[in-house]
Amino acid sequence: MPSSTRRSLTALRPASALRSRGLTVATAGVLVAGLALNVGVGPSSAEDGARDRGLTSGTDSGYRGRNQTSDGRPGTVVGPPVNFRGRTAQVKNDVSYEIAPGVTLREWDQVDGRQPIGQVRMNLVSVSLDAANISFEELSPTFVTSRKTVSQLGAWNQALTAVNGDFFDIGRTNAPLGTSVDREAGILTGSREGWIPGVNSTLWFDPAGPHVSPITVQNTIRQRRKWSVSGVNHPSIPAGEIGVFTHAFHRTPGYQVTGGKNRAREVVLRRNRVVSNRPKLSSGKRIGKRDKVLIGTGSAAAKLKTLKRGKRITVATRFDGGKPTVAISGDRPVLVNGVRTVINNTIAHPRTAVGIDADGRKLLILVVDGRSAVSRGYTMVELADMMTALGAENAINLDGGGSSTMYSRAGTGAFGVVNEPSDGTERLVPNAFGVVYHGELPPVVPILPPTVPPTTPPTTAP
Repeated sequence: MPSSTRRSLTALRPASALRSRGLTVATAGVLVAGLALNVGVGPSSAEDGARDRGLTSGTDSGYRGRNQTSDGRPGTVVGPPVNFRGRTAQVKNDVSYEIAPGVTLREWDQVDGRQPIGQVRMNLVSVSLDAANISFEELSPTFVTSRKTVSQLGAWNQALTAVNGDFFDIGRTNAPLGTSVDREAGILTGSREGWIPGVNSTLWFDPAGPHVSPITVQNTIRQRRKWSVSGVNHPSIPAGEIGVFTHAFHRTPGYQVTGGKNRAREVVLRRNRVVSNRPKLSSGKRIGKRDKVLIGTGSAAAKLKTLKRGKRITVATRFDGGKPTVAISGDRPVLVNGVRTVINNTIAHPRTAVGIDADGRKLLILVVDGRSAVSRGYTMVELADMMTALGAENAINLDGGGSSTMYSRAGTGAFGVVNEPSDGTERLVPNAFGVVYHGELPPVVPILPPTVPPTTPPTTAP
């Protein structure tokens, strides 16, 4: 379905009430055998001490390194994993539904005894990549600096399922930090190195299917090829570099994107011609559909000063790492070719992750609740181990914390939020990842859990 058609649909489906699952009613069975429950790993300097490119210094916005979420709120410090002496953790309240042909929703409580709380609540959507009438979409508001709830983005785009997407510059520009590509609009955001260079990864799709790997956006000013362009619609411009802003950013950002540096310059291009060249940055001025705004900091400001009105300036853009038709970034992969790539096992948050199975024929979309009295959240190690147990070979960590939200068709057939966002209500986010079903939806089909003798845990994933 064309995005222009999808985005004209403003009537929202009624959201169902957040579910409340009792802790005393258990279904037969236990979770995935082989889930590592007794691995004690120290915190990662990359995960607990990472700092993005100028997005946190002196501000209350951006990624907070140790806290691992856009909101920067403290995570839950957890105790050591519980040694079950060869047994797996228990699963309670385990229910599954086929919500469309080839698409299942599973909800359960994972009881592992790890303190505090001792349990975690999960929502998983599994999508067969062989299923008909399915597409995967990056879901954005009209502008990348706008924010909507996941359920608004999902209903607006007639999504079967939607989850929150990229980390973002919360409280400042609100723009996503990574690469985002819309199927029809093309590149919306991206930078040359990523906002944590050497770490960031992207969930992206091409005709071959889904991938999890780094995708960066490379920009070149054809008439000045040696000038360094840092990114397009990215909320941070490093010193000595040039940032490009388009109509998708909506309004000129002013000094919000320069990290407080006052030595900056703004050039406006219209139809690839210089129409203005200012020594001071404008703020809140609409960016036209045929305009590009170049902002240079430090030495790059002096370079932009040389551009005269009427000068032809063309910005060429390409991808490095692949040719995505759809893309949405997270901060890092948690699994690469079956190998766990994260080591933080001390701080838990609500989490959102997407994984691809070993055969590349199934997509796994997981939301883990946290910061509540009934669900502590997951560490990065636990998230990676869970994705492995569910069958993922490659997986990416999307934004977490109060952003972690899943909107889906529920067991009743109604659409709404099926997890329990930690803020108590949905957070406004800049983009989402969606599964769209192009056809008439059949009735929801309950999937009965496997029959398992109480004393004999299964040896394969349910």
